[in-house]
Amino acid sequence: MKAASEIDIQRAILAALAGRRDLRVWRANAGVGLTLDGQRMVRYGVRGQGDLTGVVAGGRRLEIEVKRPGQRQTKEQRLFGEMITRFGGLYVLARSVEDVLAAMPAPRVEGDSAGAEKRDDGHERRVRSVRQ
Repeated sequence: MKAASEIDIQRAILAALAGRRDLRVWRANAGVGLTLDGQRMVRYGVRGQGDLTGVVAGGRRLEIEVKRPGQRQTKEQRLFGEMITRFGGLYVLARSVEDVLAAMPAPRVEGDSAGAEKRDDGHERRVRSVRQ
């Protein structure tokens, strides 16, 4: 049986997270391409960024670097992951859907008051915690 390709793993991760209402995840591309007239090279994306990117409820950045079993991160990918983590984001090096699910916060239940505080007028105001 043929091992899953990186794109197969990415698609499986996107499918597994598609129903989560507390986060959004999408494919992120980085590389170099030619303009339509073929006269100039244009860089897009950020060197080392994850294959999948997104945001978790509360505004936390999510980056997922997908690798087939046995593949290794590049130096740029490792440094990008360290930067995301240093600034409070969630970085996952995933070789399977299970790796991603294990690293994700538990789904937030709609109506969950986590991250909210009551104001004097009885309404809730959303607040976010900042890591020191």
